Amino acid sequence: MMHDDHPHDGPCGCSSGRLACPRCGALGNGVARSTVERFIAPEALATLGFGEIRFCANPQCAVAYYAPLGTAVFKDQLSVRLGLKESQAPRPICHCFGHSIESLEAEWKAKGSVSAIIDVMGKVRAGECRCGELNPQGTCCLGELRQVVLALQNLPSAPEPEPEDDDCGGCSGCG
Repeated sequence: MMHDDHPHDGPCGCSSGRLACPRCGALGNGVARSTVERFIAPEALATLGFGEIRFCANPQCAVAYYAPLGTAVFKDQLSVRLGLKESQAPRPICHCFGHSIESLEAEWKAKGSVSAIIDVMGKVRAGECRCGELNPQGTCCLGELRQVVLALQNLPSAPEPEPEDDDCGGCSGCG
């Protein structure tokens, strides 16, 4: 499954599709190729080419990984579930230590608190975290854990920081 549309133009007139998800236009974060290799078949990895690979974190978008030129790998092509993109259980959040949205919800209902963030922070300090290897996003799960806990407590999440300028990130088309 591939989707090659690039309908989004950056503020500088270049195609932000080079850095943005080709399906939804969200700016994805770079992910190490070694991380991506763990979660997709070699054929899917080959479709991404040799350039930078990005992860689309938009929960409503079916794209998991994409390449700067728009080749996409969809969430259903991964060997693991992406909790933030799933609507049905299981919805894993912490791939290192086994926390899921469902486990956080169960603890919240049973205890009125959630210990996962403290638990993960302690394990990170102890050097037990392997997010770069085990998390399909290649990043630490603490931000996502925090967002889930805030939602369980019906608290607002922290606002996203405002971009400092309209620079499109220095893509090659900007000169």
